[in-house]
Amino acid sequence: MVFALDIVIPPLRHSHGSDTSVLRYLDALTFDFERDGESVGAVLIYSEPDAEKADLYHFVVAADSGFEGIACVDDTARAANLALAVYERTHSRKALALAKRWLTFVTYMQYSDGDFANFIRNASGVRNATGQTSIKGGYWWSVRALWALARAYRLTGDKKYLDHYQLCRLDPPADGKIRAVMALAELELLRVKPSEQLKSSILEHCDFIASTATSGYFRDQPSNEVVSMWGYHQLHAVAEAASALDAPHLLPACRSTVRTLIAPDVAARLWHSYPSKQKTSVCAYDAAPIAQGLAAMHRATGAKKYRDLALQNCAWFYGRNDARTAMYDPTTGRCRDGISDGIASRNYGAESSIEAGFAELERRYFFEES
Repeated sequence: MVFALDIVIPPLRHSHGSDTSVLRYLDALTFDFERDGESVGAVLIYSEPDAEKADLYHFVVAADSGFEGIACVDDTARAANLALAVYERTHSRKALALAKRWLTFVTYMQYSDGDFANFIRNASGVRNATGQTSIKGGYWWSVRALWALARAYRLTGDKKYLDHYQLCRLDPPADGKIRAVMALAELELLRVKPSEQLKSSILEHCDFIASTATSGYFRDQPSNEVVSMWGYHQLHAVAEAASALDAPHLLPACRSTVRTLIAPDVAARLWHSYPSKQKTSVCAYDAAPIAQGLAAMHRATGAKKYRDLALQNCAWFYGRNDARTAMYDPTTGRCRDGISDGIASRNYGAESSIEAGFAELERRYFFEES
């Protein structure tokens, strides 16, 4: 018996996947509910394989810090961002339709004061605005929502996405990761309509990030040398800004970060944190932002070494890892949740599959370019 929120992923008839195939698993994880007469589409968070039936997966409720919920802005906004990236490459109507479907959830989770909650508690769409990982106005889900909304506005021209973006007001925190995603969102808007205000704000974010590189690499917090490789968006944002704003003064700190942190990380088949070089729970979100950052460095400088390092990093998804296991199947868009003690997870979460999709698009960009 297949339950309402179980997921079936039949194999493709062909051994290779198109760009849209990176969205297949996320599409299968998606469910819809109705609120105020409108259909809202959200991505379920986790699933695990059925012990007996091939291609059948059961969804798992998020409960890492107590009960969280079944779907969240953290994942659904990133899924929309990935679908928009696919649409930009392919002009696929299906990818755009998925992006718009997922963006209904992003806008649904925004309150009238502009703040976003993260999780819904159940399939009826009841919002969780008080949980530790869902509190209304939390930075991580807010900036991910803003990035998706900004890209949606750039690619569709639909002003409703800009209106939702502008409704959310965030004070920039002293956090390199958050500032990086804020800069990436503003870079999307800059590509639509350049303004001195946007340029100034992006530079402010990136100058802050660059100022933390006192140990040779971008930190998360200025006073703490410990960085989590999970969500390490700093290189991506600063390198993109250096190119988009014609700001070469940002590149030396990027080069230093690659030399001091990124290159050793890739050579070690990825860490989860540094300088402890922790290997527990290494996951797709430790890998994908590195691929994006190195791709941005290649675009900004044209240096082949960044392409080569990015491809070596992307190989983590295909067996160059401590488990010696293929983590990602681009024909289904499904990625394992991580590696601990040399063993690959048997579960397949939305976050892992989204981030693997971003890395796969960068990998394909390099091969197309060559």
